[in-house]
Amino acid sequence: MDEKLFPLVTKHFLLQPQNTEKIWEEPWSVSLIKGEQKKVGSIHFEEAGFHGEVKIRVELENEYDKTGYDAEIFSTMAKFVFMFKDLREISTSCRHENDHRVRGLEKAGYVLREFKDGCDYYSMKKQKTSWTGLYIFVGLIAGFIIGITVSNLWMGTLSGILIGAVIGYLMDKKLEKEQM
Repeated sequence: MDEKLFPLVTKHFLLQPQNTEKIWEEPWSVSLIKGEQKKVGSIHFEEAGFHGEVKIRVELENEYDKTGYDAEIFSTMAKFVFMFKDLREISTSCRHENDHRVRGLEKAGYVLREFKDGCDYYSMKKQKTSWTGLYIFVGLIAGFIIGITVSNLWMGTLSGILIGAVIGYLMDKKLEKEQM
């Protein structure tokens, strides 16, 4: 793993694996940026890379287990995980009564997927890029130009939109295959 990636820096914390050779197996430390970089928590990965999903568990000292801090850590970890081509989802769980963690996860962009046995299961999925909309727009403009030159604006516009939609669909499929 590239040493330049670490530590991950947030507004208040440094997130760093204890062993950069085994980032998925070893726990990470959560340290304060200011002062003597006191360790205030840890991050553990479970089932990393299993079916394109990473499960994480964040443990923070009580005084740092707040909504804003949770959101900061979970959003940074999602950005890091999504840098890997084969990982498409990051998930975690928390007790239903833990309001700070629930609000922090939702603020970070995680979505509640399931409630089971008193735990809320949250995850965030990697966003797919979409070229279809761009190519439809380009096709619309090209269709206007073709329609003006052949004196049939409707026919040119419709053909431009259809061609743009097909090209966009094919580009999205190609990109989706590359991400898997």
